Formats: sequence, C-alpha cells, structure tokens
Amino acid sequence: MKRGFNDFSALKALKKELDKKDNSVKSASSQTARRSRTVILKPKEQIEGERLAKERGLIPGCTVSLMDSNDRGILRRVLKDCVEIEIDGLLFRAGFGDFVVNDPDEDSKLIENIESGCRKPKESRRERSSSLPNEITVDLHIEKIPSGYDAPKGFELPYQLEYFKSILHQNMKHRGRRIHFIHGVGDGILRDAIRKELDEVHATRCSWTPGPAGVTTVTIR
Repeated sequence: MKRGFNDFSALKALKKELDKKDNSVKSASSQTARRSRTVILKPKEQIEGERLAKERGLIPGCTVSLMDSNDRGILRRVLKDCVEIEIDGLLFRAGFGDFVVNDPDEDSKLIENIESGCRKPKESRRERSSSLPNEITVDLHIEKIPSGYDAPKGFELPYQLEYFKSILHQNMKHRGRRIHFIHGVGDGILRDAIRKELDEVHATRCSWTPGPAGVTTVTIR
C-alpha cells in the first residue's frame, strides 16, 4: 500500500519565495510613489510679498482707500514692490505709499457723526427717543452689505443698487423717515446711480439732499 504524500517542505519553500517577491514589489511601488511626489516652490516675488505684508501688518482681504482719489477697494495680494487692490471687480496695482488701510471703526464713527449732526442740540430725552427710530443709516459699500462678498466680480454696482432699492422699498410706508445712505466719495458712479433712481422713479414719494461727503440723505414723504 502506497503512503500518501506528506512532505510540505517544498510547498513551504515555494510560499516563502512568493512572499519574498510580493514584498519586493510592494517596496518598489512605495519607493516609486515617494519619488513621484512633486515639490512646488513659491516664486521669490510671492515669498518677498508675504514677508513685506507681515512686516507692514497688511492682511489680504482688508479694506483700503487710495490716497489720490479716496476710492475704496479690497487688498488682494502683496508683491515685492507693490500691492494688488480690487475696486469694483477690477484689479489695480499700487505702491505702498499710494493707499491707507481703513480703520475698522471708521464707518461706525462716520455713522455716529451723521446721527449726532441730525439731532437738535437741545432736544429733551423724550424727544430724542421718539425721533431716533425715524432716522436710519445704511452703508452701501459692498463689504458692508449682507453677503456682499458673494456678488460676482463685475456686478458689484448692480448688487449695491438692488440693496439700495430694497431698503428704500421697506421704508416707503414710514412717512417722514430719513435714511442716510453711505455710498462713499470714490468716482461717484454709485452716488449718481442712486440719485438718478430717486429722481426718475421715486420723485413723488421721497426727496433727497446731499449730506456729508459720501452720503445722500433720503426723506420719505
């Protein structure tokens, strides 16, 4: 009677050889993957710009005003010799001495000055409390409008006008109410657009007067 085959040494040796080859393939693949990684170096201009931004306290996304025109824009990038500023969806380059970073409290101070200038100097507390709700201030700068940063590039002006119209519509039922719209100085495009809207569409329901620089005051009739 023949004996069954029970010598597993050859099978074990074969399995060991196959495992060895499999490990070699995995190791080679891992080394290839590591070698395939790409190192991207920042341009020297970008590195220098980031260093200058840190030194000068410039933060991309902050609001700035140009010295020669008072145009307001958003700082987008700091380069070695200049910065890129976005104004009404367009990018402009300016030198470090051609602009100033706006004080975050600047607009709130302006609003306070407008409201305080509209109050009578000797009115009583009771009169003051009754007159305050009849005067409001609305900032039309794109960064001050709710979701203003969501406005598509190149469409900031229509976005500002729609917001202006919505505020005007909400307050039409309040006769005698005064609304101080802050549109800024700039090139006057937004100012002219809202005043044209007031003259051509709402002339019978409200009137407007120029307020302090950069402000148009609307009175609901």
